[in-house]
Amino acid sequence: MGTFKTTPAPTAAEVAAAQSERERAAFKAGRSEKVQRIQVTTSAGHVFDGDEVSQNRMARAVAGLDDGEAMPWVLADNTVIQASRAELREAMRLAGEAQAAVWVDGDE
Repeated sequence: MGTFKTTPAPTAAEVAAAQSERERAAFKAGRSEKVQRIQVTTSAGHVFDGDEVSQNRMARAVAGLDDGEAMPWVLADNTVIQASRAELREAMRLAGEAQAAVWVDGDE
């Protein structure tokens, strides 16, 4: 005959903790999805993607360009423009503000 090992049922506290972890994970996933969908419009009327990857690209471009310089940039609708350092800086700032709003407004 075999041996059986029984596992005790989880306590109410363990069940509540597991539920809390599931809810927090769902909240974080939803917040991440919102950040992925950020788009911002500059004063020139150009719509930029504002997700974290795009923000990092903008930061590198702003750091590498001198004032008055521009570079080709693909906008959210896949239109290619010559984006100036100033416009990229504006888009990066707007995207950062939008992301902060998602994180702060959505925080539990």
